Amino acid sequence: MLALRSGGAQAGEFSDEFDRQRFKAAYLHEIAFREAAIHVAWGAEPLCDDTTEIEPFVLWSVRGVRQGLSAHHQRLFTQATGMDEHWRIAWLDEGAPDELKLGQRVLAINQRPLPLPDHTLELGAVFRGGATMSVDDQAFWDVMHQAREEANADSSLTVTLEGGRQLKVGTQTGCAGTVTATAFDDEPQNFQRQEGRRSKIPGNAMLQAHTRDERRWLAAFGTYFLASERSILRQRSSDNMGNAFLIGKVLALAVPGAGTVLSAMEAQTQRSIQVDGLVGGADLFANEVVLAMGGDPAVGLRLSDRLQRLGLAADVVVMSAFRRSNVEIHLRQLQQIEAARRQAELAAEAAEGAEAAGGKSTKPP
Repeated sequence: MLALRSGGAQAGEFSDEFDRQRFKAAYLHEIAFREAAIHVAWGAEPLCDDTTEIEPFVLWSVRGVRQGLSAHHQRLFTQATGMDEHWRIAWLDEGAPDELKLGQRVLAINQRPLPLPDHTLELGAVFRGGATMSVDDQAFWDVMHQAREEANADSSLTVTLEGGRQLKVGTQTGCAGTVTATAFDDEPQNFQRQEGRRSKIPGNAMLQAHTRDERRWLAAFGTYFLASERSILRQRSSDNMGNAFLIGKVLALAVPGAGTVLSAMEAQTQRSIQVDGLVGGADLFANEVVLAMGGDPAVGLRLSDRLQRLGLAADVVVMSAFRRSNVEIHLRQLQQIEAARRQAELAAEAAEGAEAAGGKSTKPP
């Protein structure tokens, strides 16, 4: 893994070209995670009790780098990525308007200027191993979250670009809240819930997520603590299941036909797992979200094992023995459910084919 933290390294220890390469690699890794987080928010929308409209782009500013960069390193970062102290478009979904371009500077959202991140003194960070002087981007997220709420009316928001041009941008309904992670984390070992509307994945975990499925698993893990927590807890209460996670409930909501398959399997399959609080539920929720989006649900388990093997602290992302055992049981059950679902789909296709062939044979020549 590239060395991403500049603390302890003297100025000039690495060549400028090496710094450009490591900055670009870290930036691209972070943007790939932000993309995954938006896709998970959209894809998991049927599972979330709290939903909102979400914009089809990511904004980024070098002022938001939590570790802080010297003036020299900021220049190198801009040379490598095109990002500077302004809010610029770092990622665009394919559904975004053609008028939006990567690197464009955005001045305001819904006529509210986008504040640049500032620094704040946080004495409580000492107790969790973080820096007391940290980047404060809450004002920026306040603008974004308010614009998302306003977009509930007509599924759009207004972007003001450099030069004053205003552009109406369509949004898409997704899970409320924002899951973030950064390659320049000043607390790379810590998971945090921030103001109840954001969750921060540990930087160490995000940097070890090398595939789309791994990034989606982390994003879904963080989403559980925001938009899905209340609905999952309420479902447990209504089912009188206590701390049980119902296997396949996510799939039943997200995948057409899965509910019928689950009902047919109910007598044969133990469908609940006793979990260790919210964190244990987040593991299983993330497994099912990744599977519902067409991915490999076992990526979270492998990511946790990798972090342990490398000795990288990543807070609640690293599974305890009890959580790991639950995940292994869960994955076996998901394999059975998916196999039954595929078999049911094949049987339905065969029946349709037979019916169509029968209809043709009865027609007169």
